[in-house]
Amino acid sequence: MQKLLLTTFLLSLFSIFLSAKDLNLDTIVANADGKPLFVFMHKPHCGHCSHMIKFTLQDEEIAKEINRKFVYVNLFTGDEGDVLFKGFKGSRREFAKHIGYDFYPTSLFIDEHSKIVNVTPGAREQDYFIDVLHYVATKQYLSMEFETYLDNLDLESDE
Repeated sequence: MQKLLLTTFLLSLFSIFLSAKDLNLDTIVANADGKPLFVFMHKPHCGHCSHMIKFTLQDEEIAKEINRKFVYVNLFTGDEGDVLFKGFKGSRREFAKHIGYDFYPTSLFIDEHSKIVNVTPGAREQDYFIDVLHYVATKQYLSMEFETYLDNLDLESDE
């Protein structure tokens, strides 16, 4: 009987661990691959979230860019379990509030130092989002704000 109780207890702990989303561990995996972490936060019954998934994230060019240059994490608020990140532990919804972006969808980019280097709230079309991906993948955030990066792209296209 004690073995059964112990086994049940261990399985319960294991299932709790599996339902948690450890962004600290995901960042370590991303670092091992030499890539930043891309966390896509979305919620159930969100038309803008569905639109971004269907038309932006599933776009062939964007999907290739994500697969090549990022470690992708799908953070769906409809899932159970806590999020763990730099001392924070709470629900997926509480995590969004904790980082100041309780808005869906939100694309969150985390560097090798577990620093959030870019947050793009809202559904974005393909052209805009590919610029976000290039900005983060090339670490342009180290030298300029995203708006400046976009302005520079506009100047280059005018030449």
